[in-house]
Formats: sequence, C-alpha cells, structure tokens
Amino acid sequence: MKKEIVTDALLREFLLGKLNDEERGQIEDLFLTDSEMRERVLALEQDLTEDYLEDNLTEEEKDRFLSLYAQTDEQRRNVRIIKSIKDWAVRESRIPHAPAPTVSVWSRLRTRLPLKRALVIPVAVTIVIAIVLVIVWLNSWREQRKHASVEQELAQLNSPAQLSEVTPQAILDLRPVNVRSGEAQPELKLRADLRIVELRLPWIQKERYSTYRGHVRRVGSDESFTLPNVQVENDARNVVRIRLPAYMLRQGQYQITLTGIAPDGSASTSEEYSFAVRD
Repeated sequence: MKKEIVTDALLREFLLGKLNDEERGQIEDLFLTDSEMRERVLALEQDLTEDYLEDNLTEEEKDRFLSLYAQTDEQRRNVRIIKSIKDWAVRESRIPHAPAPTVSVWSRLRTRLPLKRALVIPVAVTIVIAIVLVIVWLNSWREQRKHASVEQELAQLNSPAQLSEVTPQAILDLRPVNVRSGEAQPELKLRADLRIVELRLPWIQKERYSTYRGHVRRVGSDESFTLPNVQVENDARNVVRIRLPAYMLRQGQYQITLTGIAPDGSASTSEEYSFAVRD
C-alpha cells in the first residue's frame, strides 16, 4: 500500500481496529518504515483521544476506543486525568475576564482575596506549584506514551512475519562482551537511507530457550527499551536477530542484554553485547 493513498479516514479506522488483517499489516509496515506516516498515526491517535473526551464518537467507536486504549488501570487513569484537566480548562475559558488591569497582579490578588498580607505570597506560590506539577505530569505522560509507542513498534518489527518479509538496510554481527577479547567494537554509521538495523546475537551458552528477552540501553543515559519475546534462529548457529528502527539510534555506545526465559516464565542466564553508533 502506497502512503499517498492512505487517507486520514483510513488511518482512523486502523486506530479503531476496523481494518482487515491485510490492510492492517500494510499500514503497520508503513508505520515501521516511514517517519512521516508514523507522525500522522500518532497525531491522529491524539485526535481520537480528544474526540472521545469531547463525546464526539459514536457508541460503537467509544466501545472500540475503550477496548484498545483503556485496557489497563494505568491507561484508564491517564484518560480520566486528561479529561479532568480538559474539563478544568473548558470551565476556565468560560469565565468572563475583565479588561486588562492597570494595576499589578499582586495588587488585584490583595484586593480580591480576604486574606492577610502574610498569606498572599504562600497562596500564590501554591498556585504556581500546582501549575508546574500539571506541566511536569503532562510531559511525563507524553514521554511514557512515546516510550510505549516505541516498544510497541519494536515488538512489531521483531515479529516472525516482519523478520521474514522486511529487509534491513544494515546488519551488525555482534559477539558476547566476555568473549570478544581485544577485538574492536562493532560500529554502525548512520546514513540517510538507513531505516532498519538488524543485530545478530550468537547465543553461546549451553542452555537453550524457546524465547529470549532483549534489553537495549544507550550507555550514559536513561534511554532503554525492552523486547519481551525474541526467538533464536531455527538452525545450528543459535543466533538471535533483533531489529531496531534507525531513527531511535543516536551517536554513542549501546549495550544489549539477552536473557533466556525459562518454561515457567522466569528469567535465566544472560549474555551482554555492545556496539557503537557514529554519525
């Protein structure tokens, strides 16, 4: 599917889970490989949330929205908080405002509030702190949404279907840190045509697992992502392939931890790998 024929209406149906498997797969491919399409989808997702909060969805669309975007307690709490903030903003916008005052804000505060002079500053400070806390929470919420979106993209990019159908533009063969000895660290050079990077991680331990968990971390920062379910190649090489979108990589050192998952779901043995990214 070409992105030129993907309309906002079609993307809205995609976000509401109305498309068939073939159409959904085609849009997911575009989401993974095209930054402009990814921005469109995220923006429309925000618009969909706004429509839900403003009661502009049909009953069917409301049910679909809640089933997709309010499944967990945290998601439902985030929706409630956003609605409360939005309702407050609407109420504030409806309050009639007087013409621009000729006196300072502090003078009006002292005049309108029946408070002693000693209480004026603490009240004002409390209001400022409350506003700052709301701004901090909104920024944190946006970062959480962004992080969850990237991890969802990583899960799709590393699904068996994507691994077999989508061709990466760069491949790095890594070795476990503890056996690399004096070998040079593998390096990836970013370039304009680079969209998907494939890392090949040999599992050299005797224990074998049906699934592994990958953890990607940029050294020196809090930036990290988890891939909960990656699998070893079905051959004698025992290589795990992990794919990353190039847009999430920045100059610096990256560390990957690969952990075997036991049949009972518990984490078992691990191997560590590293590589460098250069502009």
